[in-house]
Amino acid sequence: MIKRNPSISLFLDSGAFSAFTQSIEIDIDKYIDFIKQHQEFITQYASLDVIGNAEDTLKNQQYMESKGLNPIPCFHCKEDYKYLEYYATNYDYIALGGVAQLKGSKSQLKNWLDDVWGKYLIHNDGTAKIKVHGFGITSLEIMKRYPWYSVDSTSWVLTSRFGSVFCNIGDYNKITVSNEGDTSKPGHYLRFKEWEKEIIKDYFNNLGDGYLVSELANDYKKRDQVNILYFLDLERQLTKNPPRYINRQESLF
Repeated sequence: MIKRNPSISLFLDSGAFSAFTQSIEIDIDKYIDFIKQHQEFITQYASLDVIGNAEDTLKNQQYMESKGLNPIPCFHCKEDYKYLEYYATNYDYIALGGVAQLKGSKSQLKNWLDDVWGKYLIHNDGTAKIKVHGFGITSLEIMKRYPWYSVDSTSWVLTSRFGSVFCNIGDYNKITVSNEGDTSKPGHYLRFKEWEKEIIKDYFNNLGDGYLVSELANDYKKRDQVNILYFLDLERQLTKNPPRYINRQESLF
């Protein structure tokens, strides 16, 4: 039997968000059975949350615990903060979710996360009181703004499918390399000056086992690899120097 590699952390999501968007109901007992059957491969697993119903989410959390499991509880955007306070007080690892309800507005997301982190999740020095996972956190700015313990995002694969790659080149953290579609937009490789292209080529050539821009332009799997390497490097940076969130909310007193 294949055993879990201890150097690999596997975080299991219940799939509640996908089920919610497709109006599909997940059987909690089947989810529990799946976890128990594959527990040797799983490092962490989320509770079966009920988007839009904080009380049912809490009941599912307690039900899974009654079955001998220790799932990570999830607090959603627009829920009563009493649930967040309960989770933050009673658990050492929680998740924040439901950010899709903010309809893609980064300013609304930042306002909500500022409130959540500022009131419940940080010490006075800006470090996290507990481990916090961010569901659907795709923005690099948001990743670097708060002391997350973990996040999940599909941005690395979606970015490659749309012909772009993440990078650390000057002021750019993303460059479009595919020649399909509109190549005249700013940020496309073909729009850079020749000396800039040399810098870009050197960057990708020295990444991992080395990548050619021509390969990245035509092979989404190569773009996937580059994006994985980018986020692994970002993980190392943030682990070594975790961000501190200083409560920016003003008080009257």
